[in-house]
Formats: sequence, C-alpha cells, structure tokens
Amino acid sequence: MTTTIKSTELDFLTIKENLKTYLKATGEFNDYDFEGSGISSVLDVLAYNTHYNALQTNFALNESFLITAQLRPSVISLAESLGYVPDSKKSSQAVISVTANTVGINDLNDIQILQPGELVCRGSRDDFDYTFTNRVAIKATVVDEIYKFFPLASPDDQIIVHEGEQRKLQFIVGNAADAVYVIPDQDIDISTAIIKVYEDQASAITVDGEFSLYTSLLDASTVSSTSRLFVLRESPNAYYELSFGNGTSLGVAPSVGNVIEVDYLRASGAVSNGVESLSITSTIQFQNKLTNGLITIDPNIISTPTTVKSAGGGDKEGIESIRKNAPFQFAAQNRMVTSDDYSTLILKKYSSFIDDIQSWGGEDNPEPDYGTVFTSIVWKESLNSTTIANTRQGILSLADQFQIASFSLTFTDPVETFISTEIFFQFNPSLTGLSPASIRESVEKSVEEYFVENTGKFSQVFRQSNLLTDVDATDPSVLSSRANIILNRQIIPQLGTIRNYTVTFPAAIRDPELIETPSVYSSEFTFDGNTVAIRNVLNQQVASGVNDNGDVTFEIRPTNSLEVYEVATGDIKQPNVGEYNATTGTVTIESLNVQSIVGNNNYIKVFAVPANQSVVGSVRNNILKYDTEGSFTNAIIVSTR
Repeated sequence: MTTTIKSTELDFLTIKENLKTYLKATGEFNDYDFEGSGISSVLDVLAYNTHYNALQTNFALNESFLITAQLRPSVISLAESLGYVPDSKKSSQAVISVTANTVGINDLNDIQILQPGELVCRGSRDDFDYTFTNRVAIKATVVDEIYKFFPLASPDDQIIVHEGEQRKLQFIVGNAADAVYVIPDQDIDISTAIIKVYEDQASAITVDGEFSLYTSLLDASTVSSTSRLFVLRESPNAYYELSFGNGTSLGVAPSVGNVIEVDYLRASGAVSNGVESLSITSTIQFQNKLTNGLITIDPNIISTPTTVKSAGGGDKEGIESIRKNAPFQFAAQNRMVTSDDYSTLILKKYSSFIDDIQSWGGEDNPEPDYGTVFTSIVWKESLNSTTIANTRQGILSLADQFQIASFSLTFTDPVETFISTEIFFQFNPSLTGLSPASIRESVEKSVEEYFVENTGKFSQVFRQSNLLTDVDATDPSVLSSRANIILNRQIIPQLGTIRNYTVTFPAAIRDPELIETPSVYSSEFTFDGNTVAIRNVLNQQVASGVNDNGDVTFEIRPTNSLEVYEVATGDIKQPNVGEYNATTGTVTIESLNVQSIVGNNNYIKVFAVPANQSVVGSVRNNILKYDTEGSFTNAIIVSTR
C-alpha cells in the first residue's frame, strides 16, 4: 500500500489520487468520502500546488541542458559555456570594382584613402533599395588620371562592400569593473563591428582624434595581457552586449573616462541577396597635394560596376542550429585535426554561404589518399561561380590558419543519387468519401513530403518502412502498401565521342542471378542510327560444372556484364560495354559512343536495383534525392469488412 506521495508526478488528477491513497493508508481516513466533503477542495489546492511545482521543476531542469532547452536565452547561455558564439544577422556582400576618372581635376594626391564607411553604394532588388558600404580602408593609386581602388591591407584583393545601415554608438567608461555595454539593436551584424576606444570625449569628437582599435576575440590568433580584444554576444533580451577583458584573461580593458565607439551595420539579412547593380551615393573627397585640403568629387566620374552580385546575407542562427553546432565547435577547440573539425570551423565562418557540408579523411576515400582531407559543400542557391571560387579560397586560407598538421584540403562536388519509387497501395473506397484519384494524389503528396523531410542533405538515410508508414497514414481508406525502390545516377555524355563512364551507387546492387530482369539499365539514347539502351546481360552462356564424362556443362543465365541493345527489337548492338560490381555498387561503362539523347534531357540515367530495398544510406559526398519523374503510385481497390 502506498505510504508516500509522488511529488514529481505531473498529472493533476494522478497527484490528487495519490494524496487520497496516502490519507487512506494512515488509518485515520478509512472509508472516508473524499469527494463528498469539503476536504476535496483542500486536496485540489494541494494537488494544484504539487502539479505547479513539478512542472516548474521539470521546465527548469530542461532549460539546464543544451539538448532539451527550448528558450533561446537558455540555449545561447549553454552554448556560450562551451565557447560558442551564435551567429547574428549576416550582411549580404557584393564585390565591386571602383575607379574614378579625374581628367581635368588638377593637383590631386597620387594616393587617396577612404576609411571604412566612406564609400556608400545603393542597389535594388524586388523594388526595395539596399545600402552597401566598405568595412575596411581602401586605397587608390592613379595611372593617367584614372584612380583605381583596392583594399589597403591587401592590394591583390577585390573590394567587398557589405549591406546594411551604418550606425554608431558611444559609451563613456565608468568605475564599474567588468562593465557590459548594451547595443539596443537586434539586427546588428557582429562581424561588421568596429570598436574604437578614445582617450576622452575631446578626442572622440575630433576628426583626427587618436584611438585604440580593438579586435574581436573570435578573430584573435593569440591572447596576452596586452591584447586589445572585445566580445560581442547576444543577450537574453535579444540585444547585444559588448564586454572587454580584465587586464589578464582578455587583455587590456578601457580605462575610466575613455570613450568607446561602436561602428556597425544593421543588416537586412537574406532578403538583400541577389543585388546585381550598385551606384555610389556618398560624397567622396580627394586630397589636394598643394593645399592639403579636400576636394569634393563628382559622383558621376566614379564607376562602381558590380563584378559579383550580393550574396551571403542571412538571418540569426536558429535554436536547432546552435544546439547542433555548439558541441562540435567545442570539440574542435579552434583547430583542425579531425574531419569533423574542418566541417565545424568552415561552417562557423561561412554558414551564410553554405547549405550543408561533409568532410572525410583520405583514408576513408574509395581510392585512399593519405594526408588529404576531402570536403564537399552544398552552396546556397543564389551564389554564382565567382562567389563560390572566392569562398573556397577563403576556406583554404582558414585551413592554413587552423590545421595543425600538414594536410591538404581538397574540394569535391556533391554527388546526387536519385530514388524512384513504385508504390502499390490497397484502397477501400467504402471507408472514405474521396475519389480514388484524390486518394492517389494524397498518397503521392505523402511520398514527396517524406523525401523533403528525410533526404536532400549529406548523411541522410532512406528507410522504406518509414515511407510506407507515412503512406498508410494518409487516409483510413489506405489499408496497406508496398514499394519497389530503384536508384539512378545521371551521366552527361560527350556526343559523338567514344568515352568511358563510371558511377558508384551508395548501396550494393542486386545480384543478376537472383531474378531474370535487369539489375542495371539505362534510359534511351541513339547509337548507330538506332534507339538503344544499356542493360546487364540476361542470357549469357556460362560454364556451370562438369558432367560424368568430364565435359564442361553450360547454362544460360544473367550476368553482371553490360550490353547495348535496340529497344524496339531487343537485338544486341554492342556487347561487352562494361560491367557492374554488385558489392561496391560501381557501374563501369566502356567505349560508349552516344550520338544523341532521346528526350529533352542532356543526360542519360543509369538505373540500379539495390540489393537491400529497405534502407539506402548516403556516404561521403553522396546526397539522396527523390526522382518524381521516374516514380508512380498504383491503387489496388479492395473490399473488406
């Protein structure tokens, strides 16, 4: 018999019943009618109080762990305990070329310098205007009265301008130790923040006032007692807090009476991606070498063609992203040792350009390449080839900075494997008012939703049982279902040229001897004036043993050899064009001459029936996707009681 109260029970009625059971067990309330007396109200209050406290304790405990926390402030606080600073909003970036034709303007200095924020451009997209500005100093040199600008610190680089409204805040340092300065802006891009510390207010309001420039802790390679570092992180109210060191842990802190200036961009995020043309809107002044004064330059003589349209803008990092990335960055400890370290640090710096990333060591490559780390990246859809090339160069520089061994980083493109489904479901029309066509459409939608949620990224797995569970749950009239799974890869042939092709599927292929239908085949193309396709041989004479007379016996059976056959007649047009390895999933096509491709595609599909129809996983740089074109559903109408 229960003699204790389960105070951690969350259900109100259960708590009340536990209280009754406890009171009855004391002997004093035997055969007492709790519901028919005033004590029932007292029990309600006690049960409510216990229920409320139990819920509060449960919620508080959940918020104490990164894996279960639901509130953004809790997740951010727990991530920061691991040394992870969640991403703020990201400014979109554009690459421009800046020149000024100063023909007719005399006595200008041969070198002109524009400080961060002095070059302001404007562009539009979808009828909205966006402002872009430089965040590093840029320098111009003159040749034949034409000034060409480039970044001051790196003359070989292009000029990158960041989208956002430039804002400045100033704080006066008081007596409080470990002071925190709040920036009341939820849309700040913390990567664009420039922190200057002036000696006093007089210096802060002077154009040429001297200041100390502080660096973000995230960009610091070394930390000492003399370092000038700052930390800018999101606070519980979604604003951002600026803090400095205490003279030891993060270096020098501003002194009492100093003025802190925060110069940052208020970003629009992803909506500003895709701006293709920028024009200058700021007033530019060049220095006169005779008077040492400033001359205002007509904006019409300054050219700012956009060489790379804007990209990389993004919104604040979401809770699930923080929950996933924080432990990996903590494990990486800002160094690249394991393949996961490479993915984590690359994603941390370039997340606004990357949809997904996968890295693996050369020892895990199909053709081992020791001393190499392979990285495959799915880029954001809005990026062009120039932006991708620039980002790859930045990733290589990042690897040079953080890798602690002499590994080489190699980029490899993602490989897409498509899954075609043949769904057969039993349908009882008496259990629904919908037509068979409507049910079939709903089933197809369930299949598409399954693939949207479970495929399209690295390391995702297709499970047939889960797919069929979703199909069965589409409608009560769907009684059961089954599926056939077929994989396909696309090859782009060089027309009119004899070529070899190799594709590898992320699964073992069905043994040809198990069934007398092709395990590997292709879509149609033309060869020697005929419409043909590829398939594995279905009727090859193969030695099967030795008879009593010592003679070798033969039988006709399918093999893993490939042949080209005419679709209309079945005649073999080219035997022995390759083979497939059932175990490794590799299909090798040799000496194939494709004259043209049947249909409107520029590729040929190579199909393979997986040996295991239940599970198909993606390995290394393989991505699974749904082939809607090659899939179908078929309703089997039944009548049951």
